[in-house]
Amino acid sequence: LVARYHGLGSRSKANIAAGQGLTLTIFLALLFGIPPWIYSEWLCEQLGAGPLVLQDATDYLSIMRAGTFTMFLLLHVTGVLRAVGNSVVTLILLGGSNVLNIVLDYWFIFGGFGLEPMGVACASWATVAARGIFAGFGLALLYRGFLGIRLRRFLWRGGMMWELLKIGVPSCIQWLVRMVSYLYILGFVAEAAPLAGAVVTDAQAAFGVGLRLDSLVLFSGSGWGAACATLVGQNLGRGRPDRAVRACWIALGLNMCMMLIFAGAFVLFADPLLGVMGFDLGEGVNATGVRDIGRTYLYVASAGYVFLGTALVLSQALAGAGATKFPLLIELVAYGAVGYPLTRWVAANADEFGLRGLWLSAVALHLAVAVAYLLWFRLGIWARKEIK
Repeated sequence: LVARYHGLGSRSKANIAAGQGLTLTIFLALLFGIPPWIYSEWLCEQLGAGPLVLQDATDYLSIMRAGTFTMFLLLHVTGVLRAVGNSVVTLILLGGSNVLNIVLDYWFIFGGFGLEPMGVACASWATVAARGIFAGFGLALLYRGFLGIRLRRFLWRGGMMWELLKIGVPSCIQWLVRMVSYLYILGFVAEAAPLAGAVVTDAQAAFGVGLRLDSLVLFSGSGWGAACATLVGQNLGRGRPDRAVRACWIALGLNMCMMLIFAGAFVLFADPLLGVMGFDLGEGVNATGVRDIGRTYLYVASAGYVFLGTALVLSQALAGAGATKFPLLIELVAYGAVGYPLTRWVAANADEFGLRGLWLSAVALHLAVAVAYLLWFRLGIWARKEIK
């Protein structure tokens, strides 16, 4: 909405959208933060955390969920800045947050400068604090009118909030569906590992490491998607759908090139990458077993990065146009109605397919989603989406 109004030259509406977005962000942070904080132990148990890791996992999750609002605020601030075409300050805020996170992680976990070592749970305190500090910097900039955007009109305004919800709720559910697909795969790993002749803790650790590397790919690809969403919103606001389409194809091409680089690097350097991720795995987890399973995961998962990148860019391009309902339908069908039963069946037959079958099913789903996005994008209906 900010990008569309910015393209229209309506600074007042862009300011209202930014302010109303902040109000909604705080509400959603409470909605998504409080229940997981209360039920942290139960959630960890449902995701297969055993006695060896349950307490640390619960402590970590409860702190992270209680501090959800810092992540949401940082995402809102950087989203507004990208919407008006500024990615440099966005990089400074996100990069600074990560650097500070690393410093605080080391200090909190291992101690020093008068602080006693505090262990795993304090890694979450480091993350929450780092995000909160840089979110505060960003909020201060926008409140003072940085780049012509002022955070104002925080009280609920029905018309603008309705526009935000119409676009944001489907997009929000869409991302939840994606994340839930990774979570149910993690749950099925515990079921499939014994059938495939693997140790459950080894398989879960390997999948966890693979997910962290996947997250690097996912969020790198989201950068191209965010740039595409901004250009789509601004160009549609200016009445130039042709330029919006051209921007999408350029962003898609650049993202696919980057995905191929990631895939090649993960295949060629699988063992060093798994080593760099660290194997201070603790009692009950075998580093050699984790590396063997993790190597297979990276070989298979990297084959789907181009498909994943295609879906990322086109889904955010459609969000930039305000067309978020059909993308939600695509991913609900793929990752929910088809993906869950498919993955469950593969896990139940892991004695035949092995853990590789789980990874291949995820790649097949990414391919199906990418094809659906390409077909819908080519129809061009999204470019005629009107926003009041």
